[in-house]
Amino acid sequence: MNKSEAIQIANESLRVNLLNEGNTQFSQVVRYVADDGWWLNIPLANFRKENHFLICNEKTKSFRHLTIKANNILSPATKFRVKDGIADIFISAANPKKLVDVLQGGTKYSFNKHLVDEHRF
Repeated sequence: MNKSEAIQIANESLRVNLLNEGNTQFSQVVRYVADDGWWLNIPLANFRKENHFLICNEKTKSFRHLTIKANNILSPATKFRVKDGIADIFISAANPKKLVDVLQGGTKYSFNKHLVDEHRF
């Protein structure tokens, strides 16, 4: 699965061409220390606009669509580990129902309320 394919599937499910290359980040499961999960790197200015995230797991042949609406997360610099004006977020795949940022320096923010859908491929 790649970003373009995931965008197409998500848009078909929504029945509207909402997601595109510019407003969507795509992440595959990667290893980080002793955990597998997804990296999201969000410039702090991007929290002022709508963002879509497609987090893919090749093992389970599925991906999740997350949407953060404009200004939905106020003061993101206080919720996430920030480096060079970018929120570094790592969501563990160990318990995919939680969708929690597990990085030290963050607040263990849960992305569950931003889950739009889960797709199988």
